[in-house]
Amino acid sequence: MLDLLLVAALSGAVVYLLMHRALRRTSRQLIELTASEARFRDLTELSADWFWETDAQHRITWISAGGSVATFFGSMPTFGKRLWEVPRVEVEPRALEAHLQRLREQLPFFDLEIQRTDERGARLIHIISGQSRVTPHGQFLGYRGVGRDVTEQRRAERAVFEAKERVELALDGGNLAEWHFDVQRDEFYAGDGWVRFLGHGRSPAVGKGAMLFDMMHPEDRERSRSIMVRALKGELQEYVDEFRVPTRTGEWKWLQARGRVVERDAEGRALRVSGTIADIDSRRRAETALQEAEQRYRSLVDLAPNGVMVHSGGVIAYANPAAARLLKADSPAQLVGLKIDALFHPSDLPRVRERLRGLLAAPSAIGFEERHLRCLDGSEIIVEAAAVSFLERDHLAVQAVFRDVTEERRARQALAEREQRFRDVVHASGEYVWETDAQWRYTYLSERVEAVLGYARNDLLGRTPHEFMPLGEAHFPDTKTPFREVVRRSITKSGGVIWQSVSGVPRLDAAGALIGYRGTAADVTARKQAEARIEYLATRDALTGLPNRALLTDRAGQAILTAARSRTQLAVLCVDLDRFKLVNDSLGHQAGDALLRAVADRLQNALGREDTLARLGGDEFVLLWNGLKSAEDAAVLAQRVLSILARPFTVEGNTLNVGASIGISVYPNDGRDFAELLKNADAALYDAKENGGGTWRLFAPALNVRAVERLRMENELRGALARSELVLHWHPVVRGRGQVVGAEALVRWNHSSRGLLLPEDFVPLAEECGLIRAVGEWTLERALSQAGAWHRKMPGRAWFAVNVSAPELAQGDAYVEKIEACLRANSLEGSCLEIEVTERVLMSSLAENVETLRRIGALGVRFAIDDFGTGYSSLAYLRRLPIHKLKIDRSFLRAIDSHAADEAIVRAIAAMAGTLGIAVAAEGVESEAQLKRLLALGCEEWQGHYFSAPLDAAAFETLLLNVSTGSASAGAGSAG
Repeated sequence: MLDLLLVAALSGAVVYLLMHRALRRTSRQLIELTASEARFRDLTELSADWFWETDAQHRITWISAGGSVATFFGSMPTFGKRLWEVPRVEVEPRALEAHLQRLREQLPFFDLEIQRTDERGARLIHIISGQSRVTPHGQFLGYRGVGRDVTEQRRAERAVFEAKERVELALDGGNLAEWHFDVQRDEFYAGDGWVRFLGHGRSPAVGKGAMLFDMMHPEDRERSRSIMVRALKGELQEYVDEFRVPTRTGEWKWLQARGRVVERDAEGRALRVSGTIADIDSRRRAETALQEAEQRYRSLVDLAPNGVMVHSGGVIAYANPAAARLLKADSPAQLVGLKIDALFHPSDLPRVRERLRGLLAAPSAIGFEERHLRCLDGSEIIVEAAAVSFLERDHLAVQAVFRDVTEERRARQALAEREQRFRDVVHASGEYVWETDAQWRYTYLSERVEAVLGYARNDLLGRTPHEFMPLGEAHFPDTKTPFREVVRRSITKSGGVIWQSVSGVPRLDAAGALIGYRGTAADVTARKQAEARIEYLATRDALTGLPNRALLTDRAGQAILTAARSRTQLAVLCVDLDRFKLVNDSLGHQAGDALLRAVADRLQNALGREDTLARLGGDEFVLLWNGLKSAEDAAVLAQRVLSILARPFTVEGNTLNVGASIGISVYPNDGRDFAELLKNADAALYDAKENGGGTWRLFAPALNVRAVERLRMENELRGALARSELVLHWHPVVRGRGQVVGAEALVRWNHSSRGLLLPEDFVPLAEECGLIRAVGEWTLERALSQAGAWHRKMPGRAWFAVNVSAPELAQGDAYVEKIEACLRANSLEGSCLEIEVTERVLMSSLAENVETLRRIGALGVRFAIDDFGTGYSSLAYLRRLPIHKLKIDRSFLRAIDSHAADEAIVRAIAAMAGTLGIAVAAEGVESEAQLKRLLALGCEEWQGHYFSAPLDAAAFETLLLNVSTGSASAGAGSAG
């Protein structure tokens, strides 16, 4: 038992001793490891390099300390982040992509460049390299690696690169390239520039010394090699040679090499040669070309048709064969040695000597001048001569060139005499001469044109005749055939319109191509006025000035043809005074004539320009009314005529009440020609007379019912104002493609039985029955009231337009005050309102309307010409009015994208408006094609169903709000 205890004790002691020794050894190793780690950390902190480790997800787990690490990362947190995720650390994207690929494959990587801009804006650059870490069992632990600060290295490299670039730029700027030859190593280096001379991209870095000589032209090689050898031996201070080398395309190019020995050994042997190469190909080619040109020049001078002489000191030293021929010499040698003064006519000598003094004072030149020369046979010729002086062997010589123009001068004199005779004849006839190019642009005009058109000739040159014609005037014929007495209207500088009779012939070149026109033109205004007067007298009633039966028949025939083509109607009204015979019998024929004139004046003032009022004789008048929409319109017109004639007339101090009876026939229902229509209207007139007079009758009795219906509509319209049945709709005005800038207020009639009526259904009726003024005032008040509400809700969002009629404008100051009061009542500026007026309304009383509109304009209100292009052809009124906008009528837009004439009209209107500083708008835009053409032609604003139909107030307000948020566009509102 004791033995066992003893063995156990001994075993325990041995185990204790072994464990104690192991613990001491482990402790020593730990101390050594700690010291080693401390030494490593001290070394890393002192090293310019820095070290790092990452985990398997490439997140930084350790970075060594040190100045470079602190400088690069600063106070930025790094642990737990990937290197490229550290704030403000940048890696070039392609390098990062390649780096990530190597990381995925756990491959080592080298010199990955990372950059960071510190707080002062300095750029720091480091490179890192790394190796993957794995366990003994192959488990990937991450990467371990080293980083290095290469900021200064990169800066140095950049400085070297920039210095080299500056040298290269300097050499390139001087068309030079550098070269170096290491004699000991037999190595030749050339800069990039010299191979660019030869069409290559870059030169080889190093070549053999014989490379340059091997490239040279065989004729240059040995000479250049010899010069190089002499320079190497020190016999020449510089190596300078010009030689040819082949370009990339195989052509030979001249280069010039310059160099000198820059390094020798102790025994004086050349070690290195440096220099430059210059491209002198252009210079050498120029020298060769100059030599060839001199030879060609001498040959050309000898063969030239013009005389050439060189004289020095007043003595002829050289003459070409042409000079000998012109001066009647047997040969050029006969002229050599003669004094130059002997060849000039005595009258030219003073001028010639003055010119020679100037030439001999310094090298100079004299242009061609006319001179008289004496030939060797005693005859005289006229020449055009020019001279130039130049230095030759240190003294000035003069070379003269001359040509014989004797026959040319005689022909020119004869031509001038003929031209003067022609000018005298043309001037006496009152015509002027014109000439144009193929595009009808004036290239020549005689003085007479200034008296005819009032423009200076310089103002007309380069412009076309059509620019001075009223709109709609036909162009001159574009043909190769002559034309005679084509009569066209022209606008003078003062704005007047004259008639010109133009005749012309085409101008063709040698190949028969048209190059222009020339001809004459004369003012025939007086003749046209005389013809118009004669025509007027032949077609007018002598008493009233109205058209007579002949003119009425002609106009009716034309109107019927137009109506047949357009499938429209027209009416013939026969008007007969009821008590005219009583006036004649009681007051005499003089009073009767005065009454007829008063009736004619009253009816004419009430009719439209396109209608025709004629007197057939006695007290019978005939009214031809175009543009009839229905027979009811004719009945309304008849009633209106009766109302006009029912008002008393004052004749020779007597107040006369005369009524009238009217008979009506309508084309095509009541007749196919004028004779039949007139006969049927007479029959209807007889029926009216039979029924007591003072009334009208339609040829078709059934139409009476419709006429009554129209009268009923008139009564209903009178009540509509009182019953507040009128409403306003708003038609958006668009600028560009979708910017709503305003709206036009359009009146509608909410009829109790017929529903919503459009303006064309009741506005004409309102005009005829005198209600248009009341309708217009209601529209103005209601439109500005609504506009005021919108401006308070959406300030400055849009402006609003209202239409104005002739009766409203005729109020003058009262209408101006009405507008001012409405603006003030609704707190609106005048710029919020635009007045639209048609050409017909405007021209009804032009002088008064102009003054009214100017006073309205003083309020800041703008106004536009509506339906422009459908009214008066004379545009002179545009200069008299404060017009801000022209609205192109919708009729020109229907086929603008397919009909060249409509496009040309719109283009002309836009160009004219642009010249006058007037805006252009269009109405009736229905398609993208129309809009695209309008915008291209310069139309700034437009309306139409392509954007939106007229909207009620609520819908328009919604549209304005949508547009302000960008949710509306062209076509989007067309469903409205």
